[in-house]
Amino acid sequence: MGNNKTTIRAFTLVEMLTTVAIIGILLAVLIPAFNQVSKTATRVKQRAQFQNIEIALETFRSDTGDYPPSHFDTSIGQYSAAERLAEAVVGRDGFGFHPASRFYESGKGDIDGDGTPDPVGQGTIYNAIDGVICSSGYVQTAEENRAVRKGPYLELENANAVRLSNYGAIYQSLWQKQNKPPSLVLADVFKTAKLTTDRKTGRPILYYRANRLKTGHSADTIGANTYAYAEGNVIATLTGQSIEAGWFYNRTRNPNFTDPPRPYRAESFILHSAGPDGVYGTTDDMFNFDERE
Repeated sequence: MGNNKTTIRAFTLVEMLTTVAIIGILLAVLIPAFNQVSKTATRVKQRAQFQNIEIALETFRSDTGDYPPSHFDTSIGQYSAAERLAEAVVGRDGFGFHPASRFYESGKGDIDGDGTPDPVGQGTIYNAIDGVICSSGYVQTAEENRAVRKGPYLELENANAVRLSNYGAIYQSLWQKQNKPPSLVLADVFKTAKLTTDRKTGRPILYYRANRLKTGHSADTIGANTYAYAEGNVIATLTGQSIEAGWFYNRTRNPNFTDPPRPYRAESFILHSAGPDGVYGTTDDMFNFDERE
């Protein structure tokens, strides 16, 4: 009988090394491309969040007459523009904005409409879910409180609302104060911060409202500018970072207007994300305008 054995040819060492080399080259090309696609997708997601917040703020303006204030006024407490943005969009408890709010750190408002803050020690305009709140003889039940709320103008999952206290000790100068009720911020999508709950999330979105009575836009005209860069520094400096005046006014300057210089969105507001690196004041920061215009 003949020998019918089939000979199986194995790969040679050269062929194996060639295959490994080809795979290595493909990985070297594909991995950076994949990472770039992932980064681009996240930036697109951030722009979508900006757009959602813009729509919410336009609705807020329609209901109340203007955008929420952003100026940092120590006479009414350490209440940052980022916190005011979140209060306007979702309230301080996630159940919507109370129209009696005057954006005080204490959570007080002007429920009776007498033009002065409600007396200290009689609750806040957002805690009626636990009972009642009183102001100069005016009593509002939990049901009445909910009935007058505006919004939320943005669903909480789309807003990415986070308790400022959950960011930990670095933010305690703003939130860990006696009698200050809890407050929220809207986090960006980049997940560069770890909360005390061990969950990762983004950095607070900074908010600046345009002062339409002022026309400056330069580090040399502080006090006369449409936007005050320092309003963002209230949050940024808590993380050991700093937004430089020159950097801010250069990044937000509209190149179509140079004499005198004018900002983007000169009639409304600017939203500011720390970007993928989680550091405010760097080249990858994102804003709610197209810098290529």
